[in-house]
Amino acid sequence: MLKKIVGFFLSWKLLVFLLALLATLIIPLNWGETYISPFHPSNVPYNYQIDPPYYIWIWANFDGAQYLSIARSGYLDFQYGFFPLYPAFITFLHNLLQIRYIFAGEIISSGCFLLALFFIWKLLKIDDKKNLLSLFFLIIILFPTSFFYGAVYNDSLFFLLATLSIYFARRQSWIPSSISAAIATLTRLNGLALFFLIFFEYILSAKKNSSGWKFNQLFSSLTSSLKFKNLLKSKIYFVILIPLAFVGYLVFVQIDSGSWTSLFTSMSIWNQDKPIFPLQVFWRYIKIIFTASPHYLNYWIAISELFFVILYILLLFYSFKKIRFSYWIFFLISVLIPAFTGTFQGMPRYGLHLYPFFLTLTMFLQDQSLIKKIIYFVVSIVLLFLYIGLFTRGHFVA
Repeated sequence: MLKKIVGFFLSWKLLVFLLALLATLIIPLNWGETYISPFHPSNVPYNYQIDPPYYIWIWANFDGAQYLSIARSGYLDFQYGFFPLYPAFITFLHNLLQIRYIFAGEIISSGCFLLALFFIWKLLKIDDKKNLLSLFFLIIILFPTSFFYGAVYNDSLFFLLATLSIYFARRQSWIPSSISAAIATLTRLNGLALFFLIFFEYILSAKKNSSGWKFNQLFSSLTSSLKFKNLLKSKIYFVILIPLAFVGYLVFVQIDSGSWTSLFTSMSIWNQDKPIFPLQVFWRYIKIIFTASPHYLNYWIAISELFFVILYILLLFYSFKKIRFSYWIFFLISVLIPAFTGTFQGMPRYGLHLYPFFLTLTMFLQDQSLIKKIIYFVVSIVLLFLYIGLFTRGHFVA
């Protein structure tokens, strides 16, 4: 099994590299303001003589440049929206091995993805879904934005920590599950959604072999599970570490910037500093579709963002009563958190964080005919190439 996991991982790395190589032949390099060298202060262009090779630095643009800046020099204004754990790990590995910051970032990202694949296998065994393993892995490595797992982004670190938290919760190990989720919350804001997954798994633990969709059983076990004696015995109270981790980051922001609100004001550059009802965001995107010009790349990026949101919603409906109730709640809240920020920017990457999302997609595809499976994977590979090509050639995609 380990050979199989490593085989899928290496196949993914090779495919991503080949698609990035193909992109150099088709898509012109964009040296716009957003495509500065990620190894120097802002607005310093890439230097072929002193910077790493092309196929290294292309994975550290956009958000990657921000993470490397934080790892190297600490937080600057408008960077507090980039949560601290990932750049802290980059700094640690850089100091430990005396390697470039970007090498440290790429090692962490790829290593976390490989470990996440291992724990996915463990989770599928617990969920009695071992028969889905190969299809699950194929779906995840060919997912249109899967290359972010190897970029200098925090997606693979969060995916590993969230998967670990789910794995320990399924084993009713509430302390390691809560600790993993708290650490995940220091990686991305949607780590807070793991609080609800762990809580409902604890409630379900009183009813063995229950998926949680029989609400009368759920309510009856809720009463007994919340008794003070049971709370102390189970140590489920460690779940409070999850919101405390977020509060701890706010305290750090307060000390470092002078105001804890800097976390939210820093997100104003993406127009994500104020909560907005998701239906209003949908209306914005509908207006973009009918009023913006399709001759600009931003138009198609908006289309892709809306497409992924619709995909998540459809799979949420499909997965209703088909996956564990705790999984479904985690999936739902993880989609809602970014939806309330006022934009769907980054939504093509949000599925990368969610074991329940990939489990649902795998279950759906498993029931489809061979021709439908082939069509899905052809479309997925084409989209994967387009996203890799645009990203590595200097165009923001997610």
